[in-house]
Amino acid sequence: MESLLNYFFDDETYERYLEKTKLSREAYQAAIENNPGGVHSSYRWFPPYPFFVKSGRGSRIWDLDGNEYIDYIMGYGALIAGHSPRPIIDAIKEVIDNGTIFTIPYELQIKLVREILRRYPMMDSARISNTGTEAVTHAIKIARVYTGREGVIKVEGGYHGGYDAVKVSEYVRPGQWGDPSRPKRVLAPGVPKSTMDNTYVVRYNDVESLEKILAEYSDYIACMILEPIMMNNVGFIPPRDDYLKKVEKLLRQYQIVFIADEVKTGYRISYGGAVEYFGISPDIVVMAKALGGGVPISAVALKKELRGVIYPEGRYAFAGTYNGNVISVAGAYANLTDILSREAYRRLSRVGELFGDMVTELIESEGLPLTTSYIGSSGAIHFMDREPKDFRDVMLNYNFTAYRRFWTMLLTEDVLIRGPPDGEPYFLSLAHTEEDIYITVEKMRRVFKKLVEKGYL
Repeated sequence: MESLLNYFFDDETYERYLEKTKLSREAYQAAIENNPGGVHSSYRWFPPYPFFVKSGRGSRIWDLDGNEYIDYIMGYGALIAGHSPRPIIDAIKEVIDNGTIFTIPYELQIKLVREILRRYPMMDSARISNTGTEAVTHAIKIARVYTGREGVIKVEGGYHGGYDAVKVSEYVRPGQWGDPSRPKRVLAPGVPKSTMDNTYVVRYNDVESLEKILAEYSDYIACMILEPIMMNNVGFIPPRDDYLKKVEKLLRQYQIVFIADEVKTGYRISYGGAVEYFGISPDIVVMAKALGGGVPISAVALKKELRGVIYPEGRYAFAGTYNGNVISVAGAYANLTDILSREAYRRLSRVGELFGDMVTELIESEGLPLTTSYIGSSGAIHFMDREPKDFRDVMLNYNFTAYRRFWTMLLTEDVLIRGPPDGEPYFLSLAHTEEDIYITVEKMRRVFKKLVEKGYL
């Protein structure tokens, strides 16, 4: 614990954090009695303890001690309209008196699916589920049934949830990863060794590594899954040199199903997600997070030729007790129809670009060895002197110590720039204002000055 603590905090920031979060410390001590780490998702923990939230509204959250934070975590991108958006809350209140779950179809599900397909017009149908992991699991299994093959291609360093097939080479150390054009397969804890027989690893923004895998193993591969923009483990890395279109062309050539993991980019990068923004046409789109605007929901959208594998038309049972539950469907439908208009995306892009531009200008004016990358309301401050190309580039060149010091110093300045793990992007919402941005950038200026003075930058 002590070594981890030193990795995150210097002495001054640590003492300040302890002083500000006394009630959170008490809550944490109660939580860890019966709860590993005192959290319910491992990435929410950081040493010495996470603070505990009491409420959220708009762009702000408040903790048990009454500290008010400007939030750029935003539910890891889910809260595109901010905390407690009125249309979503009202929609849930309107339906909840009539039931929360039926496990029988009802009409609002039809309307939600039609709205999803309106934004993804290349898709023919969609099924609703609850989490990104569930949707990824279903998408890969649908591809396997459709093709009669079992292999899955994924990107080195790519995170796609908890399904075994994609828990290969998820977080790889430099001594593990092997040749650049043929990355080694490295298992996450708890994943069977047999998983490696059917999962193939390539590098993001590297068409050559994909070509080599396809040339040798295409007869065994059912699908490739990737985030159009890498937004896990690496912060925010956009595709380069028409990478996505080249991937799509290769997969078409070898008749391999292209799965776009839009759990983070969907309904956030643009009105029609990364598919619209980059002009690609995958076979399956997996979506979650901003789809619901804060309610737990995901969906798998399919091209026409794939829908036939799902029962009752086909053999694959796409099932889940809470799929299409009343609360989630009502919230998601209100989010898409009452909040996320094209004008809303124009406003969101303006505030996101203002933030990204101001942070970039600050970094350049201070001569800091950092860079930024951002599209609209999402992005990252990279603690390296150039925009990274892929996961390896981050692991080899990132100043992790400076980043963690930056994160905790901003935390004690009441700004949550992104989630505690190194690899999360920041996210703005429709609730963020220009005033929020000016306040945040000025606090960043103070923190960067401290980092330089203390020798971290």
